[in-house]
Amino acid sequence: MKNYLEKLLHNRPVALATGTVVVGLSFYLFSRSVGMSAVFKNLLSADAVWLLLIIGAQSIAFWAYIIPYKHMFKLSYKDAAVHSFEGFHPTLGGGVSYDLKTHLGQRARVYYLGLWEYAVLAPAVLIAAIYGLINGGVPSPLSLPWIIGVPTGFALFGIVLFFRHRIANHFPKTKRILNFMAGLIKQQNVKGVLFLMGGMLLYWTGELFSLWGALRLFDVHLSWFALLLAYATGYVISRRSLPLGGAGILLVALALSLYWVGAALSVTLLVALAYQVFNLITPAVYRKLVTAFSTQA
Repeated sequence: MKNYLEKLLHNRPVALATGTVVVGLSFYLFSRSVGMSAVFKNLLSADAVWLLLIIGAQSIAFWAYIIPYKHMFKLSYKDAAVHSFEGFHPTLGGGVSYDLKTHLGQRARVYYLGLWEYAVLAPAVLIAAIYGLINGGVPSPLSLPWIIGVPTGFALFGIVLFFRHRIANHFPKTKRILNFMAGLIKQQNVKGVLFLMGGMLLYWTGELFSLWGALRLFDVHLSWFALLLAYATGYVISRRSLPLGGAGILLVALALSLYWVGAALSVTLLVALAYQVFNLITPAVYRKLVTAFSTQA
């Protein structure tokens, strides 16, 4: 059943249709719970000029992510553009982690690239959480998990790698993946770190500006630290490498996290929808264009 579902969802038209239905159903159910009239009132008052910022920011995020992806998987720019956002396309997520799951080296690189995502984002979120807690701009139940979790996560990762041999003795299946990941870290030079960190920094910047544009689309104003905390919380809850790119899950998770930092519930769903639509469509369009031009060439 699982294999059949994977094959079905790897069919692009079926996956797009399924993703659209999931997002549409989530939107409808959530709208009913917060008041359909209020949601549509906010929808009609949207300032469409901010769509340009959303599209532009998602474009930056797409091309920025190719930088670390190309470096990590030793691909050409064309192949990196085609495969890098597989997990963000509304098909089964994960991209290389699914297609090359039988290859230890590639699987380890998927995990390692994911670690760099959090290594760049987490410190910024930690600063935002501390600032928000001190200034009272965000509720402590939202900021405290980040304040506690980020240092703890970095510490645990360091401990796991340091004691990887002992861990492998108790859990033999982890030995190869832990050793390979430790090897990747040791192999990094200054140029590699700049590729990884610079690309991820540009990627997150594009993502955050895209969400900010979605907020301004519906005339919602949030502080920088509230925006960062809301985005990161919604991202972690949904983790878009879920099936269908987290369709529906990201929509609700991001809407709720925006509400927790002070935005009206009747508008957060629209903000999350605007963000997710272009978050899914923009990479798909670029991937299609790259593939088409490559075929012609």
